[in-house]
Amino acid sequence: MIKIFVCEDDPKQLEQIVSYVKNYLLIENLDMELVLATEDPHEVLKYLEKNKVDRALYLLDINLNADINGIELADKLKERDFNGKFVFVTSHSEMVFLTFKYKLEALDYILKDDSKGLQKRVIEVINACNDLFNRSGVDNEVYYQVKTGNHVRSIRVRDILFFESSVVPHKVIVHLLDGQFEFYSTVKELEFENDAFFRCHKSYVVNVNNIKSIDRHTREITMVNGEKIISSVLACRKLVKMVQE
Repeated sequence: MIKIFVCEDDPKQLEQIVSYVKNYLLIENLDMELVLATEDPHEVLKYLEKNKVDRALYLLDINLNADINGIELADKLKERDFNGKFVFVTSHSEMVFLTFKYKLEALDYILKDDSKGLQKRVIEVINACNDLFNRSGVDNEVYYQVKTGNHVRSIRVRDILFFESSVVPHKVIVHLLDGQFEFYSTVKELEFENDAFFRCHKSYVVNVNNIKSIDRHTREITMVNGEKIISSVLACRKLVKMVQE
């Protein structure tokens, strides 16, 4: 199910867009649902804080009458929903350049000035979003989000080999198939972040799906890329059973 969110500070404009969305979904019977339409951008953020969203289309007014604009809202939403599709509705075309500043890949832009074409454009972005999600098979891809400085980096879980405690307090090193980098966290926190993560040692959390082999005698774990880490005695026994299953 693809969820649709609309955030528009003009009540009449909001009602109009909601009407177009609801009518089209009803007619076409698409696997999509309008879950929230609001004038308040913080309502959208609160929804994502309380609910998991895997596939979503966000129709956002850029010039919101709030402490954040639509582009800043999209930037915050991207941290919670990496796969979300964003469409900006605005009467200020000059503000579109801000999407490049925030490195947002907008699905489309809709100008309010074209009132006659608004319904047509809303329908087009609904269809475009539906096609994109159906083609990408995004449901099969799981991401883990890491905050580094002021940025949030999304990593595919299948690309993660293991996490290692850093010599820098409160930091860990994530080892990937194509490299590694450091960020603030602890192995204690990471072991509960995903079902594939298993704390095999006081200094390591391993991605069970990327283990190539385990030496029961030396308790050495070999990853699919050849890297090796050590396991505790108890964890090694558990890992052997997990890998065999």
